[in-house]
Amino acid sequence: MEMASGNGISRKIWIGAGLALSFVALASNAPYAALISLFDYDDVLRRSAADVLTKFHEAGTPLVLAWWAFALCAVGFALAAAALGEALKGGRTKLSPAFTMFGVLSGVLQAMALFRWTFAIPQLAAAHAAAPEGSAERIAIETTYSALNGFAGVNIGEHLGQILLMVWTLGIGLAVMRQGGAMKWIGMAGLATLPFWIVGQTELLATAIPEMPVIETIPYAYMAWEAWLLVLGVAMVVKAVRGDVAAGAVSYA
Repeated sequence: MEMASGNGISRKIWIGAGLALSFVALASNAPYAALISLFDYDDVLRRSAADVLTKFHEAGTPLVLAWWAFALCAVGFALAAAALGEALKGGRTKLSPAFTMFGVLSGVLQAMALFRWTFAIPQLAAAHAAAPEGSAERIAIETTYSALNGFAGVNIGEHLGQILLMVWTLGIGLAVMRQGGAMKWIGMAGLATLPFWIVGQTELLATAIPEMPVIETIPYAYMAWEAWLLVLGVAMVVKAVRGDVAAGAVSYA
């Protein structure tokens, strides 16, 4: 029988959301590691267009597949955020649907930006490799890459995607803290990642404002946030299995 409370807390939904979060946190590590190995990610993103396109073309199909898998992980996060929103909408947590929307949008926008490496950059990299060095054609390709990277990558995927992710993390952290016990500390840990995301925006703004002082904290924010996501997912599964989700009186339906 499925355990549920009068406030709409479902053990099955909690387990599903926890497993989804854990899977996304673990699955994204494989393509992320491949990108570091094949493409010197993410430092390569701030290099010249010529260097990026050359390195991309040299890496070939394995790199394209790594980007494709990484983008799919962003889609997975959007689905996991939706599942988590369903799990936390009742009981003590009472998560606002707006926070769920922010999480889903963050995942979708990041996926859209990441898919450019699978469906747009390969053509630019191939054309760049075929064009004579120093030619007008090669310069035009590099300009196109820079514009695409600035709009789709830095603007939509990184900056806007991360802003929405920060808002989602804030909402989830506060909601989870209301569960009390160990979940309170897990919620606080999520909130502790926010300063790293915020300070890291200086790196993105510096692409448009060269005089902006850069404090590179996004890689650390990402790693800490992923670890938090995994811990949160596992904790949700454990609490649901034990039947101690804080939601008022429990009944069986």
